[in-house]
Amino acid sequence: KVQTKPETYNQGIIGTFKKVWVEEGPATLFDGWEPTFLGFFVGGAAAFFLTEYFRRSYTTLATSMIMTAQSTSEITATSITSNFEIPLIIASAATSGFICCFLLAPFDAIRVRTVAQPDYADNIFGVVSRMVQEEGLASLFSAVPVWFLKEVPYNVMKFLVFDTSTEYLLQAYPVAREDIRLSLLVSLVGGTLGGIAATIVSNPADVVVSELKKAKTDISPFEAVDILLKRSGPAAFAKGIQLRMIFYSLLVSLQFLLYDAIRLALGVGTDDMKLYLNVLGAALSETSN
Repeated sequence: KVQTKPETYNQGIIGTFKKVWVEEGPATLFDGWEPTFLGFFVGGAAAFFLTEYFRRSYTTLATSMIMTAQSTSEITATSITSNFEIPLIIASAATSGFICCFLLAPFDAIRVRTVAQPDYADNIFGVVSRMVQEEGLASLFSAVPVWFLKEVPYNVMKFLVFDTSTEYLLQAYPVAREDIRLSLLVSLVGGTLGGIAATIVSNPADVVVSELKKAKTDISPFEAVDILLKRSGPAAFAKGIQLRMIFYSLLVSLQFLLYDAIRLALGVGTDDMKLYLNVLGAALSETSN
């Protein structure tokens, strides 16, 4: 609401919440929950799996390249590769984010249209059907180029900040490695920080996506940017950032917390995950050959 109708909902978080509650009813607060849930479920699962998969693949590739270039042993090459942990996280998360753009863009297009036009259709299937009939199937993917500027930085910051902050906390408080509750608390803190950082870098593109998909339009991303600048200046790209920081800090922290909780409950360690990804990588290589 804040992004799609800034001229109406401009009273801050609490003021906007009250205005929506009084004028449109509490049910309005749940508009678009179906595509939101499905999008984050599919996209979140893909992002976690693909980031871990590419991280392992890029690490193996880097180790092999070092072994070839320096004619060194695998142990030495692995030690050298460990010094490039941050670039490897960035590369794997960026690749994962790029792929996830194609999964998330259709769900977000449906969500934005549902929120911006509550009477557009009776349900999520009606929204999809009408958008495809009136605007074509491509309309669900028309914002993908902007999503590259939204999801790739978002995914990179989410994993980068989480990994670096949790590693710092585990080094500062080594007892957390042995205590399940403290370990989960570290994941919660790291996820919260990752969500906040991811929100900050992705919000400008998110505002542009909302402008593009709130109604049927033929404007390009560049024209959407021009409209936003004329309407509110550079401040337009910060619209809704407070709400998104709250939402994504909760979402990302819960994602990492759930991931670690399931892993610990099943007794799956990080080495087990590496072994699984090694086997998967080998199987995919054999299939491609």
